[in-house]
This record gives sequence, structure tokens and C-alpha cells, in this order.
Amino acid sequence: MKNKYSLSSKLILITFLIGIVNLFFYDYESTQEFVVLILILIMRYVLFILIKRRFEWSKYLLVLIILRGIHRLFIVFSAVDASQVTKINLILQLVLSIMAFALLFIFPKMKEWMNDRRKYFSPNTVTNPQH
Repeated sequence: MKNKYSLSSKLILITFLIGIVNLFFYDYESTQEFVVLILILIMRYVLFILIKRRFEWSKYLLVLIILRGIHRLFIVFSAVDASQVTKINLILQLVLSIMAFALLFIFPKMKEWMNDRRKYFSPNTVTNPQH
């Protein structure tokens, strides 16, 4: 897949835009919580740039954002007064982040694994019985 970096970076950009929308729908209990959300938004934008520029270590930041999304989902879903829009946006962010990770790292590994299996189990493979 030639455009996996472009597609993944666009998915992360969409999660960044969803995060901006969440700024207006979630009722922040403290300034600290608001600052953390801004830092996560900055991280999402930096991740967008890193993936677009094909930095290999962007996967670690992506995993961190996915884990943060899972954590945030539990916090928001346990809050009784959380907006439905916020809940839907958080689920969407998590799904898009996981899709970006899968496009960049899981699907290429699966493709590589399948190609290796085809080579190994191919009927065209000639084995030398003398070895």
C-alpha cells in the first residue's frame, strides 16, 4: 500500500479536528484537565506530521495516544453528565487512531507474513533432498 502514510496521517488529522470539537462539548472540572487536553491535541498534530514524514518511531506516540484514548473513554463514560457528542467523538477518535495504527504497522506485517507463507508452502518450491 503506497499511500498508507498519507491515509494514516489524514486519519490522525481527523482525530485532531474531533479533539478540537470536544473542547467545546466537554465540561472541564479543572484547568489541569484542560491543559492536558490541549497537550494531547498538540501531540495528535505532531503525530500527524511525524506519520506524514514517515518517522518510524511515530508508532510509539500512536500507541500512547491509543492508550490515552482508552483511558479517556473510561473516564468520560463513567461521568453521568458527559455529552453524547463527546462520547461519540471519543469513540470515533479511538477507532480512527486504531485504524491508522493498523494501516501503518499491522496490515504490512500481516502482508509480509502471508507472502512468507506463500513462498514457503508454494508448490513451485524445489527442495534439495541431499541436504
